[in-house]
Amino acid sequence: MRHLIMRLMALGVLPDPDYVLNHLVNRIPLVAPRMRAYAALGVRFDDVSHTNISLGVEMWAAGNLSMGRGSTIGQHCYIDARGGIRVESDVSISREVYVVTAEHEPDNPDFEAALAPVRFERRCWIASRAVVLPGVCVGEAAVVAAGAVVTADVDPYTIVGGVPAKVLRKRREPLSYELDFRPNWY
Repeated sequence: MRHLIMRLMALGVLPDPDYVLNHLVNRIPLVAPRMRAYAALGVRFDDVSHTNISLGVEMWAAGNLSMGRGSTIGQHCYIDARGGIRVESDVSISREVYVVTAEHEPDNPDFEAALAPVRFERRCWIASRAVVLPGVCVGEAAVVAAGAVVTADVDPYTIVGGVPAKVLRKRREPLSYELDFRPNWY
């Protein structure tokens, strides 16, 4: 499928990959074909059959996104992978989360962009409408509360919330769950 899509784009039949992702792929109602289309357009999956990107996700630079087994990205998230995003295994990114890897240098006379990768370590949970900014690493089993704006790294097993995100408390250790959220229909 990847070769067909790339060939159609090269022939000018389909527009650039970001357009295809955000106007076609993110609307495919069946999960297995949608996930195969994401893989064909560059998303790297450790195990595509046990990973989920929900409907309506807006994504940029899919080739810079990699996802571990059992991870999920919820509906209507904004995923800017231009600087690179690694989602390790068993990560839950809830609905309407913004993950940003690019920003402008405010004092640069040419208003140049600066890119920095974002990393989500195993078993972390990003709650609805949180914003994760460039260069952030959310540690293993950490939790980002709903609506939080994360501007700095989050330590493992730490719960943060607020604007900007501040430590609320530690999460109990150890955790052993494995996520397998994926609709069971094709």
